[in-house]
Amino acid sequence: MSIAPISSVFSNIASPLRKNTKTSSPDTHASLIHNAEFLEMMPWLNDRAIENALIELNELKFDTDDIKYLKNIGVNVPYKSGADAVKFIKKKNIRIIFDKTTEPGIHAQYDFGKNIITINERYRGTNDFAVILAIGEAILHEAGHAKDQDGESSVQEELDFLGMNAIAHRAFLKKYGEIFSDSQEPIIKDGVSVYAKLFFDKDTEKKNLIQRIKEKYGDLPAGDRIHPPGALARAVKRKTPY
Repeated sequence: MSIAPISSVFSNIASPLRKNTKTSSPDTHASLIHNAEFLEMMPWLNDRAIENALIELNELKFDTDDIKYLKNIGVNVPYKSGADAVKFIKKKNIRIIFDKTTEPGIHAQYDFGKNIITINERYRGTNDFAVILAIGEAILHEAGHAKDQDGESSVQEELDFLGMNAIAHRAFLKKYGEIFSDSQEPIIKDGVSVYAKLFFDKDTEKKNLIQRIKEKYGDLPAGDRIHPPGALARAVKRKTPY
């Protein structure tokens, strides 16, 4: 059975609920109806944190300039919005649960054989809104692995999906402001915030990004049938600058 892990930088922390900074509007009632209809499409969904993470992901729009930027550095995202990913999850009836992962250091993973995204059970019961957003990013990443339908991974595949995490994080920042800024939790400080900085680093050689990917995924092949290796992936394997 093949397991495609997300970056081990994601880790759980449960802390007091951080207020959602969205303001009320005449559309609030319509939004609640939309969310109810959305949840009816997933009758298996009975966890509030996963429910809220999916709702936030479903409403997330990526910046088209961010997508173009990634493409220019050889990173191709599998979904053009959070709604695209949620639509795929619905279509393929992918379950999302809190449970033990194959190793304690793995914080989210997709099980190809069971068609399940597992979030490390340490996340269970969190009320921290910023952490819930980070869980949404983890689900997005694993939905990328699920879309490949091969149970395998590569450096280029991880770059594609982590790049997608980066633009999702930037979209959450645009929507909610500095919601992550005062968090000391590893899921934020050494997790979702990291790749937004590394991919959009002004350093054209992307040395810090390459080093990070080498440390996390350097044992994987450079690319695969679905994700042909680009310059960044080859640089990771050559251990040379981009």
